[in-house]
Order: sequence, then structure tokens, then C-alpha cells
Amino acid sequence: MATPVPERGRRMNKSGLKKIGVIGIGTMGNGIAQVAAQNGFEIVITDINDEVLERGVANMGRSLDRLVKAYEKSEGAKGITAQAKDEALARVSTSTDLAALLPCDLIIEAAPEIPELKEGINRKLAEMGYDKIIATNTSGISITRLAAAYGKADLYMGMHFMNPVPMQKGVEIIRGLGTSSETYDTIVNLCHDMGKIEIPAEDKAGFAINRMFVPFVNEAVRVVEEGIAGVEDADKVTLCLGHKMGPLMTADFVGLDVMVFICNVLEEEFGSFYKPTSLLKRLVESGQLGAKSGRGFYVWEKFKPIGINPDVARYRIG
Repeated sequence: MATPVPERGRRMNKSGLKKIGVIGIGTMGNGIAQVAAQNGFEIVITDINDEVLERGVANMGRSLDRLVKAYEKSEGAKGITAQAKDEALARVSTSTDLAALLPCDLIIEAAPEIPELKEGINRKLAEMGYDKIIATNTSGISITRLAAAYGKADLYMGMHFMNPVPMQKGVEIIRGLGTSSETYDTIVNLCHDMGKIEIPAEDKAGFAINRMFVPFVNEAVRVVEEGIAGVEDADKVTLCLGHKMGPLMTADFVGLDVMVFICNVLEEEFGSFYKPTSLLKRLVESGQLGAKSGRGFYVWEKFKPIGINPDVARYRIG
């Protein structure tokens, strides 16, 4: 659980930002908005319709409730107060109109990992006259490519948060070919303002984290495919490495569709070593995308694993 967050007035704002826009209130956008709101930023979230926004804000409220319970259970050692929860939610507003983001000092785009979708959002914001920093939460799409769609390469950068955002401290930050030093410094300071640790990486396929993580997940899937170990046991293996969560459960949190997308990006750039495994592809083809769909390597209920996916348990190759 997160440690208590000081009142805004007690923490120096290094980035100079006050109002942040977040595009997309899915798993990642939700967590990003929550952490930013907890740290005193005014937040405007946009998504495709009011139903999606209402569901996302409700999920944010439940996440904050867990932090309040942690605070009460630990007698203040962990979590946040009920007052801090209410203050964070009061800083959040929502809209289905991208124009609501125009007054924001910076926008964090957390739309699905579809290059054309992200490019379209960037073009529309540029056409509407937005001329401040946009940070994309992409986990593998070229920052330089997305910046070109915005038309202001100096004001564009990658800001890849880890899932679940409220718990994970690291944020991978990626400069595009034309990202300015001023934009880079602002993003670094924003990480600090949000209580995060920046992990600089270059704009190359998979960046740093997924360049390392994808082979790890692929090999764990192969262990399951070949009947060497079951899902839970494959995940337990990594406990001896000091990991708090195994690769298969982490992949479920990330989204198996996202994993396949990153595999494909890496395979195109570096060859068949990064090719997604058969089981990983079959799960995505069947709509079993991990925690967000209720089934992946595990069966999920309200983002909590309740058992092994029987489709995975019986799958074997070779």
C-alpha cells in the first residue's frame, strides 16, 4: 500500500504544474489520475462516454477506500485518511469532450495501445490549439512517431507508468527524437511531484522495461505450455528472485493484448526471439485478456485472482 501523502502545501511543487488532463479512464488512466489527485493536482479526465467515466471514477473511489482501510488498520503507518480521500476525489472532474483538456498545463494520454488511435488524439488536440506538453503512457509505440502526429516534437514525451499505478513507484520516461530538455526536466519533476521514481530509457523498440520483461513472460508461458510447471508454481519461482508478483500474474495485470502487441513490436525490430508464444496468442484471440476481462492465466473477480484459468490448465504443446 502507498504511504500517506502529505498535504499539497507541505510538498514543494517541482514541476510548476497545477492542472493535469488524463485521456482514458481505464486501468492505467484511472491509476494515473488517482495518484496525481492524491498529490494535489487538479485533474480532468476524458473518455468516450459518461458511463465509462462514471465506472472509472467509482473504481478510483474503491481504490482510495482500500488506502483508507489500510490507514485505519495500520494506525496511520500506511494508506491515507478519509479526509485525504475526499479531497483527492474533489480534485477530479470528467468530460467526454477533449476541449475540456485545453486549460490543462499538461496532458497524459492513456488510451489503448493502438498507434492510429493515439496519433488521431494528438492531431485533434493540435487542431484544437493545444500547445503544451503531452506525455503518452505507451508501453512500446515509438515516441518519435506519436510526436510527429502532434506536430510539436519538443513538447512530446513518453511517460510509461507501471501497473498498478498507485503501488508501483517506477515510471519509465522516454524522450523522442525531438523532445526538448525543458520538457524532459518537467516530466522528471512531475514524477517527483507524484511520488514516483523516474527510469530514463531511449526511444527504441520496447524501451527498457519491456525489452527485458517480454522474454521473461514468454519463457514463463513456455514453462506452462510444456507442462514443466503450473501457473501458480511458475509464478512462485520468481519469489526467490525477490519479485513480489510472478510474471504470469503481472502479465494479466498489464493485459495480455498489450503483451502480444509489445511482442510483435519487438519481433519486428529484433527477430523471432521475441515472438509471442502460442498460448499467449490463443488467450488474446479468445478475448481472455487478463484481469480487465476476468480471465487470463488466472480467473479474476474485481481485479483479484480467484483461481487458475481452466483453459490454461489443460493447454499443452510439444
